[in-house]
Amino acid sequence: MEEDEEEISSMEYLLDLVLQKDLGRRLQVGQEITELVLNQERCPGLEQDQSLLDRMVDTVASSWVNSSNYKVVLLGMEVLSALVDRLQERFRTQVGTVLPSLIDRLGDSKDQVREQDQALLLKIMDQSANPQYVWERMMGGFKHKNIRTREGLCLCLISTLNVFGSQSLTLNKIVPLICNLLGDPASQVRDAAMSCLVEIYRHVGERVRMDLGKKGLPQSRLNMIFSKFDEVQRSGNMVLSPLSGKISVLWLVRCSVSNCSTRSLDSMINP
Repeated sequence: MEEDEEEISSMEYLLDLVLQKDLGRRLQVGQEITELVLNQERCPGLEQDQSLLDRMVDTVASSWVNSSNYKVVLLGMEVLSALVDRLQERFRTQVGTVLPSLIDRLGDSKDQVREQDQALLLKIMDQSANPQYVWERMMGGFKHKNIRTREGLCLCLISTLNVFGSQSLTLNKIVPLICNLLGDPASQVRDAAMSCLVEIYRHVGERVRMDLGKKGLPQSRLNMIFSKFDEVQRSGNMVLSPLSGKISVLWLVRCSVSNCSTRSLDSMINP
């Protein structure tokens, strides 16, 4: 009986910390929340109380990760990362709750937020839900009103291909959306979309060239795309392997989002 009361008390205390609205208080308790989530002895009832867990995840995603203060945003992502570590595949039920905020943050003005956000998305794909499951719920981001978010989706897709390989995704659902971005008003989005298509070609090969020829793209745009494909082919940088992910997934398992430095992420994703 006492153990049950302790579990309820620890969960209520955890939720109380998450529900803090004061900025200064959030900055104080953010790390404690992460530590509580990771400590099964101090917070043993996390997996059992689904309604409290749902409320906690929703609050972190909608209020912390969506905060206007980037330090609170980063703390919120650390909490979500800890929840992924703790819940593993059981976090899959929370993916739909957290993705809208994480998609928005791909367009954040701060590099650190965008990088940590992408690392968290890759971690979710590795530990909680497969890449296809996540990307089916992210594809709407290619039409996001924020220019940097549309660009960020393209960069995240490139990283997904390099981590998990082309076999992890149903690319024929994604390619038409990327083709649309080739006509985006923003040059950085057009460039990112082109890089996406080149990366897909690098992994899949000539089938991409044939498929694009059936998409009704202007010939001038097709010629530009195909010239990029030819450059990659001549460079000898094609992947074309079922095991195209060059990053050890163990890195994603062991590296908490807060410790993923820009240099380590870039060097692993772009060997």
